[in-house]
Amino acid sequence: MEPIRFAFVTQRMRPCLLRLAAKLLPKTEDAEDAVQEALLHLWTMWAELPTEADAERMACRLTKNECINVLRSARTRRMSPLFDKETQHTAETHADATLEEDEVRVALERAIRQLPRKERLLWEMHTEAQMGTAEIAAATAMNQKSVSAMLSAARQRIRKTLRKGGFIND
Repeated sequence: MEPIRFAFVTQRMRPCLLRLAAKLLPKTEDAEDAVQEALLHLWTMWAELPTEADAERMACRLTKNECINVLRSARTRRMSPLFDKETQHTAETHADATLEEDEVRVALERAIRQLPRKERLLWEMHTEAQMGTAEIAAATAMNQKSVSAMLSAARQRIRKTLRKGGFIND
């Protein structure tokens, strides 16, 4: 895409990205910094993104990743520099939890990729772009009830896949 479109597209996306970051981070300044970093990363890959929709999805993903980086760095600053048995146990427990989180994240991403194309698109609009059913219906020219039904079906498919993988015990 043309670099000139970058300013227009990011200006339109920025409020949504800020809302997303604000949900993940406790401080407004951190949310603004995370969005700014995400947009810097987006700029470096802008020429490789074929459509604005791809750029918007990538911006949401980059924003989430930057929020995780902010949370990780804050956690690292809070950790004591002293290393004793308790700290070692805590670090090992945290490493185990991180591995489990990574496994769940990978399983969730796999489950989302297995959704039918239209359900996956609606799911990403709802979860990554933080769009409500009315916004999605307007953007896709679909009936709002149809959007709700498809999101519900997507949620059920994801749950079923995660249940089969042993990640959910209902």
